[in-house]
Amino acid sequence: MHTLIVDDHAFVCVGLKATLLDGLSSINVSTASDGIKALDILLNDSIDLAIIDLFMPGGAGGFDFIDTVCQTYPSLPVIVLSASEKPAHIRKCLDIGAMGFVTKSAPKEILFTAISRVLAGDVYIPEVLLALDADSDGAADDLQTSVDGVTELLTGRQLDILKLISKGLSNKLIARELFLSENTIKVHVSAILRALNLSNRTQAGLVGQKLEIISATQFSENGGL
Repeated sequence: MHTLIVDDHAFVCVGLKATLLDGLSSINVSTASDGIKALDILLNDSIDLAIIDLFMPGGAGGFDFIDTVCQTYPSLPVIVLSASEKPAHIRKCLDIGAMGFVTKSAPKEILFTAISRVLAGDVYIPEVLLALDADSDGAADDLQTSVDGVTELLTGRQLDILKLISKGLSNKLIARELFLSENTIKVHVSAILRALNLSNRTQAGLVGQKLEIISATQFSENGGL
């Protein structure tokens, strides 16, 4: 597995590289100190995972850079690494296509958990955001307690899209998966948010994840029938 670390602080790159080499087998790690160098590596090398600092100085950094990477390389799992723990920053990174967000204060076990999940095609959402959404979004919580409550509000196509959102797929990847145009997916996503009274894609992903858990539980309780 070839991993790219993008961070303007040399000691972060060195420390993170050492952590990855020590904790993961069969891994090759490249580093870039800015967005321009990172894009050059992505263009010329085969990268399986990108771990990107959120706020880097200069024009090639921040949300725009992460959005560029996610849109240019839609099949590349991206984990954002940041000193910020602001829910708004976490949500925006996930909304623009990042599959995970890890704070720099988190223990290395959290990073490895995030890596494992995104490589499996899932989204890693920090506990701080999960707890906040659970406390603040009463309407979504009501929906998450009932499979019927969601299935009655969404069409079959929208349920398919919700499932793929919960797996962290971007609109472009969902369009490819379902053989639809990206604009059609955007329309459906907006309709899903309105129907479920949600404010962002992250909340939709959470509903989708809990919907799958509830469905699996009910299937098991019914003896797999």
